Amino acid sequence: MANLGQHFSGVAAKYLSTVDATQKSNQHEIGSNAFARILGDPAAEKVPFEGSFLYLSDVEDQSFKVQGQLTWYNTRLGNPNRSPEYRLYYKKNTVTQRMTAGDFCLIAARPDNTLLVVITPPNSTAEQQIRWLFGISELPNQGYKVQEVDNRREVRFIESMILEELGLEIRQDDERWLDLITKNFGNKFPTTAQFSLFARNSCPEQPSALDNPDDTLLAWMSHEEMLFRTLERQLVQQQIDKGFDSVDQFVSYSLSVQNRRKSRVGHALEHHLAATFEAHKLQFGRQVVTENRATADFLFPGSNQYHNLAYPSNRLLMAASKSSCKDRWRQVLTEAQRIPNKHLITLESGVSENQTTEMAAHKVQLVIPREIHRSYQPKQQAWLMSMADLISEIKSRADTA
Repeated sequence: MANLGQHFSGVAAKYLSTVDATQKSNQHEIGSNAFARILGDPAAEKVPFEGSFLYLSDVEDQSFKVQGQLTWYNTRLGNPNRSPEYRLYYKKNTVTQRMTAGDFCLIAARPDNTLLVVITPPNSTAEQQIRWLFGISELPNQGYKVQEVDNRREVRFIESMILEELGLEIRQDDERWLDLITKNFGNKFPTTAQFSLFARNSCPEQPSALDNPDDTLLAWMSHEEMLFRTLERQLVQQQIDKGFDSVDQFVSYSLSVQNRRKSRVGHALEHHLAATFEAHKLQFGRQVVTENRATADFLFPGSNQYHNLAYPSNRLLMAASKSSCKDRWRQVLTEAQRIPNKHLITLESGVSENQTTEMAAHKVQLVIPREIHRSYQPKQQAWLMSMADLISEIKSRADTA
């Protein structure tokens, strides 16, 4: 299993001051002498770095990335009577133009001598996820918190989701499984239901959805991700070897690969959730159409009971399924109007306190596998439900006379 140290060597983080965020020219400098801990001592020369600048928003489709060069140097070079003053120089770009005072800023050094500069709104989900990933605790009132990356930190399924948000392509394939995959499906993608069933049946950990639904769900999702990436790598390489007739064909194919990745994760989560509920012998309906053509992912005990107005509403429960939610969680508010308290199952780590407070105000209850709870703040964790909690809740409503 990969570790975080394979992708990053050190990080520095702070909340931007007014001076940091002020854009008065095309030339800007950030940093401090403490950066030498992760960037090295520039000594008597300027050190160039290729960099990626990334603005991460909690609002879907409002994140963007640009490339740029940074220079690490001593501003007092050639002045032996003054102590060194190190700065990181960069030119203005669309990301740095977006940053404002108070924004969270991360400077991450990578083993290939490139830098990643990430800007997020303060107290956002993106900030909380990044700080959890790198183990960044309280930030100083002034200056950057600088630390090396812990090589013991493993990159598992949830961590890889955050790293992909940061623009890193994380290899999760395992060629040792390729023969078994192609023996079952050939050189093509099966249906998502078929692939999820294959993932559950071949999961080497042999988890029990009945005894431990939280860990089992994550084990199934992680294993399926590996299987999918293994088959995907094979099929994409075959297409690359075959070549493309035009730039348009290449772009279209590339987009289809990205879209398949995104949609497949959502379908996989639904399939594994259904298998979990079936293991507990729960009665439920999937993709139940409710008012105004709104569709509930899971409705307990089912469609007939929901549409029978004589059936007590307090015995109904709706659970939406979204592998990641961000600002899309509001979509569940229009589903199953007979049920005022909604449940939302997600794999999203570190949702901000602002978002969870708003969810609670709208009677949306987050349900997250227990392992991911630790990416949330302590007072948020007290409010979160696990898969085991949700199943207990469903059973208790079914038992209600």
